[in-house]
Amino acid sequence: MKVAIEGCCHNKLEEIYKALEHIESVENIKIDLLLICGDFQTIRNTEDFKSLSVPAKYRTLGSFYKYYTGELKAPYPTLFIGGNHEVISYLWELYHGGWVCENIYFLGYAGVVNFGGLRIGGMSGIYNHRNYNFGHFETLPYTESTVRSAYHTRKYDVYKLTQIRQPLDIFLSHDWPTGITNFGNVNKLLKTKPFFGPDIATGKLGSIACDELLFKLKPKYWFSAHLHVKFSAVVYHDERTTSYSESKEMSSTSVENPDEINIDLDEELNNPDEINIDLKDDVNQEEENKDSNNEKTLQDYIIEDKKKEQIPCTKFLALDKCLPDRDFLQIIDFPEANGKLEFSYDEEWLAITKATQEYLTLTLNAKPLPPDNEIQRNIEEELRWVQENISQIEAGLVIPNNFQPTAPAYGQQQTFILQQPFKNPQTEDFTKLLKIQNKINPEGQSPIRQD
Repeated sequence: MKVAIEGCCHNKLEEIYKALEHIESVENIKIDLLLICGDFQTIRNTEDFKSLSVPAKYRTLGSFYKYYTGELKAPYPTLFIGGNHEVISYLWELYHGGWVCENIYFLGYAGVVNFGGLRIGGMSGIYNHRNYNFGHFETLPYTESTVRSAYHTRKYDVYKLTQIRQPLDIFLSHDWPTGITNFGNVNKLLKTKPFFGPDIATGKLGSIACDELLFKLKPKYWFSAHLHVKFSAVVYHDERTTSYSESKEMSSTSVENPDEINIDLDEELNNPDEINIDLKDDVNQEEENKDSNNEKTLQDYIIEDKKKEQIPCTKFLALDKCLPDRDFLQIIDFPEANGKLEFSYDEEWLAITKATQEYLTLTLNAKPLPPDNEIQRNIEEELRWVQENISQIEAGLVIPNNFQPTAPAYGQQQTFILQQPFKNPQTEDFTKLLKIQNKINPEGQSPIRQD
Protein backbone atom coordinates (compact mmCIF):
# COMPACT_ATOMS: atom_id res chain seq x y z
CA MET A 1 0.00 0.00 0.00
CA LYS A 2 1.32 3.41 -0.96
CA VAL A 3 0.64 6.32 1.37
CA ALA A 4 1.15 9.98 0.50
CA ILE A 5 2.06 12.40 3.28
CA GLU A 6 1.55 16.15 2.93
CA GLY A 7 2.77 18.92 5.24
CA CYS A 8 0.67 22.06 5.69
CA CYS A 9 -2.38 22.10 3.43
CA HIS A 10 -3.59 25.73 3.72
CA ASN A 11 -6.78 24.86 1.81
CA LYS A 12 -4.92 23.93 -1.39
CA LEU A 13 -6.62 20.60 -1.91
CA GLU A 14 -6.97 20.85 -5.67
CA GLU A 15 -3.25 21.56 -6.09
CA ILE A 16 -2.29 18.69 -3.77
CA TYR A 17 -4.52 16.19 -5.54
CA LYS A 18 -3.21 17.30 -8.95
CA ALA A 19 0.36 16.79 -7.74
CA LEU A 20 -0.51 13.26 -6.59
CA GLU A 21 -2.15 12.44 -9.91
CA HIS A 22 0.99 13.68 -11.67
CA ILE A 23 3.19 11.48 -9.47
CA GLU A 24 0.99 8.48 -10.22
CA SER A 25 1.38 9.12 -13.94
CA VAL A 26 5.14 9.71 -13.89
CA GLU A 27 6.04 6.93 -11.43
CA ASN A 28 3.38 4.49 -12.69
CA ILE A 29 2.09 3.85 -9.17
CA LYS A 30 -1.28 3.87 -7.40
CA ILE A 31 -1.62 5.98 -4.25
CA ASP A 32 -4.04 4.47 -1.74
CA LEU A 33 -4.20 7.04 1.06
CA LEU A 34 -3.32 10.69 1.70
CA LEU A 35 -2.31 11.93 5.17
CA ILE A 36 -2.27 15.70 5.84
CA CYS A 37 -0.42 17.06 8.87
CA GLY A 38 -2.54 20.10 9.67
CA ASP A 39 -3.51 23.65 8.67
CA PHE A 40 -6.18 22.00 6.55
CA GLN A 41 -8.62 24.96 6.71
CA THR A 42 -12.12 23.57 6.24
CA ILE A 43 -13.58 26.90 5.07
CA ARG A 44 -17.21 26.35 4.07
CA ASN A 45 -18.35 29.99 3.82
CA THR A 46 -17.19 33.51 4.67
CA GLU A 47 -18.67 33.23 8.17
CA ASP A 48 -16.03 30.57 8.93
CA PHE A 49 -13.35 33.28 8.76
CA LYS A 50 -14.49 34.40 12.23
CA SER A 51 -13.24 31.15 13.74
CA LEU A 52 -10.05 30.92 11.68
CA SER A 53 -6.88 32.35 13.19
CA VAL A 54 -5.16 34.04 10.25
CA PRO A 55 -4.67 37.74 9.43
CA ALA A 56 -7.47 39.23 7.34
CA LYS A 57 -5.26 39.60 4.26
CA TYR A 58 -4.82 35.81 4.12
CA ARG A 59 -8.53 34.99 4.32
CA THR A 60 -9.41 33.35 1.03
CA LEU A 61 -12.14 30.80 0.41
CA GLY A 62 -9.91 28.26 -1.29
CA SER A 63 -11.53 25.16 -2.73
CA PHE A 64 -12.63 23.11 0.29
CA TYR A 65 -16.23 24.32 0.06
CA LYS A 66 -16.49 22.62 -3.35
CA TYR A 67 -15.67 19.27 -1.73
CA TYR A 68 -18.07 20.09 1.11
CA THR A 69 -20.96 20.60 -1.33
CA GLY A 70 -20.07 17.61 -3.50
CA GLU A 71 -19.15 19.72 -6.52
CA LEU A 72 -15.75 18.04 -6.27
CA LYS A 73 -14.85 14.70 -4.69
CA ALA A 74 -11.53 13.82 -3.12
CA PRO A 75 -9.88 11.32 -5.51
CA TYR A 76 -8.03 9.63 -2.63
CA PRO A 77 -9.17 8.62 0.86
CA THR A 78 -7.79 11.49 2.93
CA LEU A 79 -7.06 11.64 6.66
CA PHE A 80 -5.96 14.83 8.42
CA ILE A 81 -5.28 16.38 11.79
CA GLY A 82 -5.76 20.00 12.80
CA GLY A 83 -3.02 22.61 13.04
CA ASN A 84 -2.99 26.20 14.24
CA HIS A 85 -4.83 27.69 11.25
CA GLU A 86 -8.15 25.88 11.30
CA VAL A 87 -11.88 26.63 11.25
CA ILE A 88 -12.33 25.85 14.93
CA SER A 89 -16.13 26.08 14.87
CA TYR A 90 -16.34 23.22 12.36
CA LEU A 91 -13.61 20.95 13.72
CA TRP A 92 -15.03 21.27 17.25
CA GLU A 93 -18.30 19.77 15.95
CA LEU A 94 -16.21 16.68 15.14
CA TYR A 95 -14.06 16.62 18.28
CA HIS A 96 -14.08 12.80 18.31
CA GLY A 97 -13.37 12.65 14.57
CA GLY A 98 -15.58 12.51 11.51
CA TRP A 99 -16.07 13.26 7.84
CA VAL A 100 -15.66 16.94 6.93
CA CYS A 101 -16.90 16.04 3.44
CA GLU A 102 -17.14 12.89 1.38
CA ASN A 103 -13.90 10.84 1.46
CA ILE A 104 -12.00 13.26 3.78
CA TYR A 105 -11.83 12.23 7.44
CA PHE A 106 -10.76 14.38 10.40
CA LEU A 107 -8.95 12.28 13.02
CA GLY A 108 -10.28 14.46 15.83
CA TYR A 109 -8.47 16.41 18.53
CA ALA A 110 -6.78 13.10 19.35
CA GLY A 111 -7.53 9.72 17.86
CA VAL A 112 -6.60 6.38 16.34
CA VAL A 113 -8.13 4.74 13.27
CA ASN A 114 -7.24 1.80 11.04
CA PHE A 115 -6.88 1.84 7.27
CA GLY A 116 -5.69 -0.96 5.01
CA GLY A 117 -3.98 -2.77 7.87
CA LEU A 118 -2.21 0.34 9.19
CA ARG A 119 -2.91 1.67 12.67
CA ILE A 120 -2.74 5.47 12.54
CA GLY A 121 -2.83 7.79 15.55
CA GLY A 122 -2.56 11.53 15.80
CA MET A 123 -3.12 14.75 17.70
CA SER A 124 -4.37 18.11 16.47
CA GLY A 125 -3.22 21.60 17.43
CA ILE A 126 0.07 22.97 18.75
CA TYR A 127 1.60 23.14 22.21
CA ASN A 128 1.28 26.22 24.41
CA HIS A 129 2.22 25.91 28.08
CA ARG A 130 -0.23 28.59 29.20
CA ASN A 131 -3.30 26.67 28.05
CA TYR A 132 -2.07 23.08 28.30
CA ASN A 133 -3.73 22.27 31.63
CA PHE A 134 -7.05 23.99 30.88
CA GLY A 135 -10.25 22.36 29.75
CA HIS A 136 -11.72 22.98 26.29
CA PHE A 137 -13.44 26.15 27.45
CA GLU A 138 -13.61 28.08 24.16
CA THR A 139 -17.00 28.57 22.52
CA LEU A 140 -18.87 30.84 20.14
CA PRO A 141 -18.57 33.72 19.68
CA TYR A 142 -14.78 33.41 19.56
CA THR A 143 -12.65 36.35 20.63
CA GLU A 144 -9.24 37.25 19.24
CA SER A 145 -7.79 35.34 22.19
CA THR A 146 -10.00 32.23 22.21
CA VAL A 147 -9.80 31.69 18.46
CA ARG A 148 -6.08 31.12 19.10
CA SER A 149 -6.22 29.22 22.38
CA ALA A 150 -8.82 26.84 20.92
CA TYR A 151 -6.16 25.11 18.81
CA HIS A 152 -3.73 24.70 21.72
CA THR A 153 -3.14 21.09 22.77
CA ARG A 154 -4.72 20.06 26.08
CA LYS A 155 -3.36 17.68 28.68
CA TYR A 156 -6.57 15.65 28.60
CA ASP A 157 -6.08 14.71 24.94
CA VAL A 158 -2.41 13.86 25.50
CA TYR A 159 -3.40 11.81 28.55
CA LYS A 160 -5.77 9.74 26.41
CA LEU A 161 -3.01 9.06 23.89
CA THR A 162 -0.55 8.00 26.61
CA GLN A 163 -2.94 5.20 27.55
CA ILE A 164 -2.35 3.44 24.21
CA ARG A 165 -0.61 0.11 24.76
CA GLN A 166 -0.84 -1.53 21.31
CA PRO A 167 1.78 -0.56 18.66
CA LEU A 168 1.13 2.25 16.19
CA ASP A 169 2.37 2.23 12.61
CA ILE A 170 1.99 5.98 12.09
CA PHE A 171 1.52 9.03 14.28
CA LEU A 172 0.58 12.49 12.99
CA SER A 173 1.19 15.81 14.72
CA HIS A 174 1.29 19.38 13.52
CA ASP A 175 4.25 20.64 15.52
CA TRP A 176 7.46 18.69 16.05
CA PRO A 177 8.49 16.78 19.17
CA THR A 178 10.91 18.84 21.25
CA GLY A 179 14.47 17.66 20.71
CA ILE A 180 13.79 15.77 17.48
CA THR A 181 16.56 17.85 15.89
CA ASN A 182 19.04 15.87 18.03
CA PHE A 183 18.31 12.82 15.88
CA GLY A 184 18.74 14.33 12.40
CA ASN A 185 20.97 16.66 10.43
CA VAL A 186 20.54 19.83 12.46
CA ASN A 187 23.33 21.65 10.59
CA LYS A 188 21.50 21.21 7.30
CA LEU A 189 18.29 22.40 8.95
CA LEU A 190 19.98 25.54 10.27
CA LYS A 191 21.30 26.40 6.83
CA THR A 192 17.69 26.57 5.65
CA LYS A 193 16.18 28.03 8.82
CA PRO A 194 19.00 29.81 10.71
CA PHE A 195 16.55 31.55 13.04
CA PHE A 196 15.73 28.14 14.59
CA GLY A 197 19.16 28.15 16.26
CA PRO A 198 18.35 29.89 19.57
CA ASP A 199 15.17 27.85 20.08
CA ILE A 200 16.97 24.57 19.38
CA ALA A 201 19.78 25.52 21.77
CA THR A 202 17.35 26.36 24.58
CA GLY A 203 14.94 23.47 24.02
CA LYS A 204 12.06 25.65 22.87
CA LEU A 205 11.63 24.31 19.34
CA GLY A 206 8.66 21.98 19.24
CA SER A 207 6.13 20.43 21.56
CA ILE A 208 6.87 18.86 24.93
CA ALA A 209 3.60 16.94 24.61
CA CYS A 210 4.72 15.42 21.29
CA ASP A 211 8.08 14.61 22.84
CA GLU A 212 6.34 12.66 25.62
CA LEU A 213 4.20 10.77 23.13
CA LEU A 214 7.13 9.95 20.84
CA PHE A 215 8.98 8.09 23.59
CA LYS A 216 5.83 6.63 25.12
CA LEU A 217 4.18 5.29 21.96
CA LYS A 218 7.28 4.58 19.83
CA PRO A 219 5.41 4.54 16.48
CA LYS A 220 7.19 3.23 13.40
CA TYR A 221 6.67 6.55 11.60
CA TRP A 222 5.97 10.06 12.84
CA PHE A 223 4.93 12.80 10.41
CA SER A 224 4.70 16.53 11.18
CA ALA A 225 4.49 19.93 9.48
CA HIS A 226 4.10 23.44 10.98
CA LEU A 227 7.64 24.81 10.55
CA HIS A 228 7.52 24.84 6.74
CA VAL A 229 10.70 22.89 6.10
CA LYS A 230 11.55 19.29 5.28
CA PHE A 231 13.46 17.49 8.03
CA SER A 232 14.01 13.78 8.66
CA ALA A 233 15.40 11.92 11.65
CA VAL A 234 15.61 8.44 13.16
CA VAL A 235 15.02 7.84 16.87
CA TYR A 236 16.27 4.50 18.23
CA HIS A 237 14.34 3.45 21.32
CA ASP A 238 16.97 1.64 23.34
CA GLU A 239 17.46 1.81 27.09
CA ARG A 240 19.82 4.78 26.75
CA THR A 241 17.38 6.94 24.80
CA THR A 242 15.16 9.21 26.86
CA SER A 243 12.84 12.00 25.88
CA TYR A 244 14.38 15.41 25.46
CA SER A 245 12.23 16.85 28.23
CA GLU A 246 13.57 14.21 30.62
CA SER A 247 17.21 14.67 29.67
CA LYS A 248 17.28 18.48 29.61
CA GLU A 249 16.11 21.18 31.96
CA MET A 250 13.25 22.47 29.86
CA SER A 251 12.03 26.03 29.55
CA SER A 252 8.24 26.26 29.49
CA THR A 253 8.23 29.07 26.91
CA SER A 254 6.52 27.99 23.69
CA VAL A 255 8.27 28.61 20.40
CA GLU A 256 6.97 31.11 17.90
CA ASN A 257 7.15 30.14 14.23
CA PRO A 258 8.26 33.21 12.25
CA ASP A 259 7.28 31.50 9.00
CA GLU A 260 3.85 30.17 9.90
CA ILE A 261 1.80 33.14 8.61
CA ASN A 262 3.73 33.45 5.36
CA ILE A 263 1.15 31.65 3.25
CA ASP A 264 1.03 33.16 -0.20
CA LEU A 265 -1.87 31.32 -1.80
CA ASP A 266 -1.56 33.08 -5.17
CA GLU A 267 1.35 30.99 -6.43
CA GLU A 268 0.65 27.98 -8.62
CA LEU A 269 2.13 24.50 -8.47
CA ASN A 270 4.81 23.58 -10.94
CA ASN A 271 7.12 20.63 -11.53
CA PRO A 272 5.43 18.22 -9.10
CA ASP A 273 7.61 15.49 -10.59
CA GLU A 274 10.55 17.00 -8.71
CA ILE A 275 9.11 15.73 -5.44
CA ASN A 276 11.41 13.25 -3.71
CA ILE A 277 9.35 10.19 -2.87
CA ASP A 278 11.82 7.97 -1.03
CA LEU A 279 11.94 8.46 2.72
CA LYS A 280 14.51 5.68 3.05
CA ASP A 281 17.04 7.74 1.13
CA ASP A 282 16.43 10.73 3.40
CA VAL A 283 16.86 8.66 6.53
CA ASN A 284 20.05 7.03 5.30
CA GLN A 285 21.45 10.43 4.37
CA GLU A 286 20.80 11.70 7.89
CA GLU A 287 22.70 8.75 9.33
CA GLU A 288 25.62 9.38 6.98
CA ASN A 289 25.75 13.07 7.83
CA LYS A 290 25.73 12.39 11.57
CA ASP A 291 28.60 9.94 11.30
CA SER A 292 30.66 11.73 8.65
CA ASN A 293 33.14 13.19 11.13
CA ASN A 294 33.75 9.96 13.01
CA GLU A 295 36.71 7.76 12.12
CA LYS A 296 35.14 4.31 11.84
CA THR A 297 36.12 1.23 9.91
CA LEU A 298 33.75 -0.61 7.57
CA GLN A 299 33.50 -3.39 10.16
CA ASP A 300 32.44 -0.85 12.79
CA TYR A 301 29.60 0.27 10.56
CA ILE A 302 28.49 -3.32 9.87
CA ILE A 303 28.38 -4.17 13.58
CA GLU A 304 26.61 -0.93 14.39
CA ASP A 305 23.99 -1.46 11.66
CA LYS A 306 23.27 -5.00 12.85
CA LYS A 307 22.76 -3.74 16.39
CA LYS A 308 20.46 -0.98 15.20
CA GLU A 309 18.35 -3.43 13.21
CA GLN A 310 17.38 -5.08 16.50
CA ILE A 311 16.36 -1.81 18.20
CA PRO A 312 12.85 -0.41 17.67
CA CYS A 313 12.99 2.96 15.98
CA THR A 314 10.76 5.80 14.84
CA LYS A 315 11.37 7.36 11.44
CA PHE A 316 10.44 11.04 11.68
CA LEU A 317 9.62 13.25 8.72
CA ALA A 318 8.44 16.86 8.67
CA LEU A 319 7.27 18.41 5.41
CA ASP A 320 6.78 21.89 4.00
CA LYS A 321 3.64 23.71 2.85
CA CYS A 322 2.08 23.37 -0.60
CA LEU A 323 3.99 25.85 -2.75
CA PRO A 324 6.16 25.57 -5.89
CA ASP A 325 9.61 24.02 -5.44
CA ARG A 326 8.90 23.10 -1.82
CA ASP A 327 9.15 19.62 -0.28
CA PHE A 328 5.54 19.24 0.76
CA LEU A 329 4.82 15.68 -0.41
CA GLN A 330 6.32 12.25 0.25
CA ILE A 331 5.19 8.80 -0.88
CA ILE A 332 5.95 5.80 1.33
CA ASP A 333 5.30 2.16 0.49
CA PHE A 334 3.91 -0.15 3.18
CA PRO A 335 4.15 -3.57 1.47
CA GLU A 336 2.98 -5.41 4.60
CA ALA A 337 -0.29 -3.43 4.73
CA ASN A 338 -2.80 -5.46 2.76
CA GLY A 339 -6.09 -4.84 4.56
CA LYS A 340 -9.30 -3.42 3.18
CA LEU A 341 -8.92 0.16 1.97
CA GLU A 342 -11.49 1.70 4.29
CA PHE A 343 -11.42 3.60 7.57
CA SER A 344 -12.39 1.68 10.68
CA TYR A 345 -12.56 2.47 14.37
CA ASP A 346 -9.83 1.18 16.65
CA GLU A 347 -10.92 -1.11 19.49
CA GLU A 348 -8.41 0.18 22.00
CA TRP A 349 -9.11 3.82 21.18
CA LEU A 350 -12.86 3.32 21.56
CA ALA A 351 -12.21 1.80 24.98
CA ILE A 352 -9.94 4.69 25.97
CA THR A 353 -12.53 7.23 24.82
CA LYS A 354 -15.30 5.48 26.74
CA ALA A 355 -13.19 5.15 29.90
CA THR A 356 -12.03 8.79 29.91
CA GLN A 357 -15.16 10.60 28.72
CA GLU A 358 -16.15 11.75 32.22
CA TYR A 359 -12.89 13.74 32.43
CA LEU A 360 -13.55 15.75 29.24
CA THR A 361 -13.95 19.25 30.66
CA LEU A 362 -15.57 22.18 28.87
CA THR A 363 -14.66 24.79 31.47
CA LEU A 364 -11.40 26.62 32.16
CA ASN A 365 -10.53 24.47 35.17
CA ALA A 366 -10.03 20.91 33.98
CA LYS A 367 -11.14 17.94 36.01
CA PRO A 368 -8.19 16.10 37.65
CA LEU A 369 -7.09 13.00 35.75
CA PRO A 370 -6.73 9.64 37.52
CA PRO A 371 -3.40 7.78 37.75
CA ASP A 372 -2.52 5.42 34.92
CA ASN A 373 -3.02 2.21 36.90
CA GLU A 374 -6.55 3.25 37.81
CA ILE A 375 -7.62 4.33 34.33
CA GLN A 376 -5.99 1.25 32.77
CA ARG A 377 -8.32 -0.99 34.79
CA ASN A 378 -11.27 0.97 33.45
CA ILE A 379 -9.92 0.77 29.89
CA GLU A 380 -9.56 -3.02 30.13
CA GLU A 381 -13.17 -3.26 31.28
CA GLU A 382 -14.37 -0.98 28.48
CA LEU A 383 -12.32 -2.91 25.92
CA ARG A 384 -14.28 -6.04 26.77
CA TRP A 385 -17.48 -4.03 26.31
CA VAL A 386 -16.31 -2.76 22.90
CA GLN A 387 -15.39 -6.26 21.76
CA GLU A 388 -18.74 -7.70 22.84
CA ASN A 389 -20.98 -4.86 21.66
CA ILE A 390 -19.24 -3.42 18.60
CA SER A 391 -16.44 -5.64 17.26
CA GLN A 392 -18.56 -8.79 17.13
CA ILE A 393 -21.24 -7.10 15.05
CA GLU A 394 -20.73 -7.44 11.30
CA ALA A 395 -18.92 -4.30 10.07
CA GLY A 396 -19.31 -2.94 13.59
CA LEU A 397 -15.92 -1.22 13.53
CA VAL A 398 -16.25 0.19 10.01
CA ILE A 399 -16.63 3.97 10.14
CA PRO A 400 -19.98 4.70 8.47
CA ASN A 401 -20.18 7.06 5.51
CA ASN A 402 -22.53 9.34 7.39
CA PHE A 403 -21.29 12.76 6.32
CA GLN A 404 -23.94 15.45 6.54
CA PRO A 405 -23.34 19.19 5.99
CA THR A 406 -24.24 21.40 8.93
CA ALA A 407 -23.56 25.02 7.93
CA PRO A 408 -24.44 26.26 4.43
CA ALA A 409 -21.62 26.45 1.91
CA TYR A 410 -20.48 29.52 0.02
CA GLY A 411 -23.14 30.57 -2.48
CA GLN A 412 -25.92 28.50 -0.92
CA GLN A 413 -27.34 31.21 1.31
CA GLN A 414 -27.26 34.97 0.86
CA THR A 415 -27.00 35.86 4.54
CA PHE A 416 -25.71 33.44 7.16
CA ILE A 417 -24.41 34.40 10.59
CA LEU A 418 -23.15 31.66 12.90
CA GLN A 419 -24.54 32.63 16.30
CA GLN A 420 -25.09 29.16 17.73
CA PRO A 421 -22.86 26.10 17.22
CA PHE A 422 -24.13 23.10 15.29
CA LYS A 423 -24.89 19.73 16.81
CA ASN A 424 -23.21 17.40 14.33
CA PRO A 425 -25.12 14.17 13.54
CA GLN A 426 -21.83 12.25 13.23
CA THR A 427 -20.87 13.12 16.80
CA GLU A 428 -24.36 12.13 17.94
CA ASP A 429 -23.96 8.76 16.19
CA PHE A 430 -20.50 8.20 17.67
CA THR A 431 -21.53 8.90 21.25
CA LYS A 432 -24.61 6.68 20.85
CA LEU A 433 -22.38 3.90 19.54
CA LEU A 434 -20.25 4.07 22.69
CA LYS A 435 -23.22 4.85 24.95
CA ILE A 436 -21.51 7.94 26.35
CA GLN A 437 -22.76 11.46 26.92
CA ASN A 438 -22.41 13.81 23.97
CA LYS A 439 -20.64 16.86 25.39
CA ILE A 440 -19.96 18.48 22.01
CA ASN A 441 -22.56 21.17 21.31
CA PRO A 442 -25.41 19.09 22.82
CA GLU A 443 -27.72 22.11 22.75
CA GLY A 444 -26.52 23.25 19.34
CA GLN A 445 -28.70 23.94 16.36
CA SER A 446 -29.60 21.24 13.87
CA PRO A 447 -27.94 21.20 10.43
CA ILE A 448 -29.33 23.78 8.02
CA ARG A 449 -31.05 22.13 5.11
CA GLN A 450 -29.01 22.50 1.94
CA ASP A 451 -30.96 23.37 -1.22
